[in-house]
Amino acid sequence: MSKTQRILILAIVLIAAVWPLLTAAQTAEEEPGNAARGRASFTLYCSSCHGKSAKGDGPVASSLKASPTDLTQLSASNGGKFPTEQTYAHIDGRSSVPAHGPSDMPVWGLSFQDPGRDTDQEAMVRYKIRDLVAYIESMQEKGR
Repeated sequence: MSKTQRILILAIVLIAAVWPLLTAAQTAEEEPGNAARGRASFTLYCSSCHGKSAKGDGPVASSLKASPTDLTQLSASNGGKFPTEQTYAHIDGRSSVPAHGPSDMPVWGLSFQDPGRDTDQEAMVRYKIRDLVAYIESMQEKGR
């Protein structure tokens, strides 16, 4: 086998090995949030403050300086339209506006990462946050 053939085979093997990772990241990027997966994440990460019903009445809510938001009223507070981008940004928490003061909410965009991994985890963080946003959107109370 010639040197050129070996290089070509090596290139094909490398592309075949990396391709699933690239397409998985792209799929995660394009897939809309999944409310069922978001519910599981909400129970694990959010319900202690926001409560199982997302009304801000979780078991640790009374010990916080600021009351947790009633997440079922986000659409009502936004003229009947669910604030998808704002909800995503608030959950992520990594691009806060200093003039708005500190947030009492954890920075989940960092918390959803595994510091022991040396790979780019951004796609999976966005995936998890989109699932949470989809679940919160599904919980919106219709006009009162």
